[in-house]
Parts: sequence; structure tokens; C-alpha cells
Amino acid sequence: MQDTLYLHYGKQYLKDCYIEGSVDFIFGNSTALLEHCHIHCKSAGFITAQSRKSSQETTGYVFLRCVITGNGGSSYAYLGRPWGPFGRVVFAYTYMDACVKHVGWNNWGKAENERSACFYEYRCFGPGSCPSKRVTWCRELMDEEAGEFLMHSFIDPNAQRPWLAQRMALRVPFSA
Repeated sequence: MQDTLYLHYGKQYLKDCYIEGSVDFIFGNSTALLEHCHIHCKSAGFITAQSRKSSQETTGYVFLRCVITGNGGSSYAYLGRPWGPFGRVVFAYTYMDACVKHVGWNNWGKAENERSACFYEYRCFGPGSCPSKRVTWCRELMDEEAGEFLMHSFIDPNAQRPWLAQRMALRVPFSA
């Protein structure tokens, strides 16, 4: 299955969701926080294809406390590729099954994407979490760098006019 979840525009907050696919199955150019989601990789492909247009855009995907599973095989799915030069994706506190390729990320056949894409991981774990084997152009975030992606302000930056907290029965915590 290709193109399962099109996060095209605006802001999305997904919690406790199940998402499965094979090729670019979470894609688009929005600001999205996916929390406690189960991501299931059915076959070889890319989990994400984020299409941020410039380094000035605040769009990107954060996967916070998620679980990535596969069909029992090993090393067949990439965490993502940039759909355009400035893709931005963060996986934090996420369990990665053996289905995740040890290199983690793909440049989509364009070496120049390695200079501009922002692919980060933070305190992930499991057999598919292999920081020492990842491509050299992705990064494991330091504690002080991870903060901006672990707080609700990533998706809801205006504390005076919060859109997410108003739509939820309870407040989004300020930190993970």
C-alpha cells in the first residue's frame, strides 16, 4: 500500500492510531505530531516522505513514543526519505522492530538531499534502532536539542492562541 496517510497541509495531531503501508505511506508537508501510534510496515519501502519546501518552513513530522513493527522479516523498511530537499522527520522514544533498515534513511538518489534534509532520532530502542549504523547525514539528537520536538509547542507554537489544547478535553503536556 502506497500513500496511506497524506499529511498535506496545516497541523495534525494523531494519538493512539494504527497506520500501515509500504511505500511513502506517511507523506506530505504539514506539521504533524504522531503520539503513541503503531506504524506497521507491510513490505519494503519508506515509512515517511516529508516534503518541506525550505529550511525556513516549520513543517515536519514528530513520532513520539510510537511503535514500528513489520511482518517478521528484517531490514526492509527505511524510516524515510525527503520528498524534496528539506524533509524533516523526528522519531523520539520510539520502538523500532527489526524491519527497519540499519542505515535508517534514504536520500532518494540525490546526494544534495543529504545536506538539507533534517532526519533525527532521539532515545529510540529495539532491534531496528541502530544509531552507529545509520547514514552519516542523519543525527541522534542531544537532550538540549530534542526539547523543541518533545513539547507541544512543536505543533502549537503560539501559547497565547493555542489551537490544539482548545480542541482536546485535557491539556497537552509541555514535555514528553
